[in-house]
Amino acid sequence: MIRNGGLTPEALNSLPVLDLPVALVHPSKFKLRRDLGDIVELRESISTMGLLHPIIVRRDSDSQYEVVSGHRRLASCRELGMTTIRAIAAEMDDKTAFEIQLTENVQRESFAPLEEARAFYTYLGLGRRKRLNYGSISELARRIGKSQEYISNRIRLLRLPAKLLEKMLASEGFTVSHAEEIAVLATNSRLVESLSNMIVTKKLSVRELERAIPLIKSGTDVELAVELARNESRLRIKREEKTYEDDSVEILLKRTRRLLESSLSYIDSASVEIKEDRDLYEVWIEAVRMKIHDAVDGVIFCEKIKRGRAPVKDGRPTDELFIWSG
Repeated sequence: MIRNGGLTPEALNSLPVLDLPVALVHPSKFKLRRDLGDIVELRESISTMGLLHPIIVRRDSDSQYEVVSGHRRLASCRELGMTTIRAIAAEMDDKTAFEIQLTENVQRESFAPLEEARAFYTYLGLGRRKRLNYGSISELARRIGKSQEYISNRIRLLRLPAKLLEKMLASEGFTVSHAEEIAVLATNSRLVESLSNMIVTKKLSVRELERAIPLIKSGTDVELAVELARNESRLRIKREEKTYEDDSVEILLKRTRRLLESSLSYIDSASVEIKEDRDLYEVWIEAVRMKIHDAVDGVIFCEKIKRGRAPVKDGRPTDELFIWSG
């Protein structure tokens, strides 16, 4: 019995290829995929060329075999009416069999996102039912050749209702990356539905969605958050990463300041073109540039208030160095 991923490709290649009766071979008990997909081309290839790559099975009784790798090939051979199938029979435990099936599907990208998420969830033993608890996220990442972040993001999809997720992924322009980002709002179905519709209608990119979600979580209206995120993206403002010292308000203030500073930079560039018209230039400086400049100062002072470093009286800053123009 081979355990803990000890079955290497070299070890498999050293085993003999058998001709097993198709009637004695049955699908895996794990059923990682609900749908085998279109097997027409595979069936035609086997009909013309024969089965070039044997399936991998393990014995589950004296006369029965369970498929570990090759469910589509087995289904194709059955549809062709073949009575025997080329197979490699190896002894292995449940964990190894699960890992081989999981790795094969992930590497061939044959999993639907939701199926992949369920398989990861089952492997890690996070659910009450089918609690396998085969290993940690880091161990699973090593087994399948993916990052821990990839696995965590996929599992996040399970926070969303399955029917809603399937509907979203079927919409044009909606990707699994969009779904992974939206899943952080899963406790609020109204927000999820509103934002998912906006992704399709406004063709919101994943990067813009990443910027919008922290704003939405802090209480900003969805449409306003999306517009602010788009403005940040257009101005190429560096996204603020939250640290252990920051809360949502501090993040919002930082992002607002960066947005205003970028706007001020743009206004200064435009001033060069406007300068020739003296009357327009004076109004531009007074009514536009100075207002944005004051707004930047205002946000900076708000940051000081948030950190408890600036006095406030009757809702107004009392710092002598601050010029309030409200």
